[in-house]
Amino acid sequence: MVAPILQQQDGRLMRPKDIIADMKTMYDIQSLYRFRRCMRLVIVVDCTHLKGRLGGTMFVATAKDGNEQVYPIAFGYGDSENNLSWEWFLDFLKGALGHIDDLVFIFDWYASIEARISKVFPNTTHTICCWHFYENVKKRFHRKDVAVIMDKAARSYTELKYNRHMEELHNL
Repeated sequence: MVAPILQQQDGRLMRPKDIIADMKTMYDIQSLYRFRRCMRLVIVVDCTHLKGRLGGTMFVATAKDGNEQVYPIAFGYGDSENNLSWEWFLDFLKGALGHIDDLVFIFDWYASIEARISKVFPNTTHTICCWHFYENVKKRFHRKDVAVIMDKAARSYTELKYNRHMEELHNL
């Protein structure tokens, strides 16, 4: 399917700059550059394990725009969820986004993601997703009440409320 695209109508081979220009036109790659101007500075990165014939892992990065709509920033395909695959995906994400001050990453509780974000985006804030945190606490402590209190602490808007929930947790 790709081979016919590599030849122009007059039979000459396309140069890389011709291919890039066509990609920008045909697939609206410029939308990423427009989106940079209006995106919220919080990017969620995650992956899903593909169960089909080829297997592998699909990596995704999403954010919200000014209208609170989820906007896909990037996706990629790797052999599995490992350090090399995450670093590869995050390197390409950084190349697409460029340098952005005050960027925040949210991800599930997987040590490889945190280590790779720290390496590729060293000056960014990163944290785990509250839902993944809640599910992991439930599994580890086998008590839903512990998870509920941890969730309340994680969602506290003030330090006073956070400390109150943590004290409640300590008293269990």
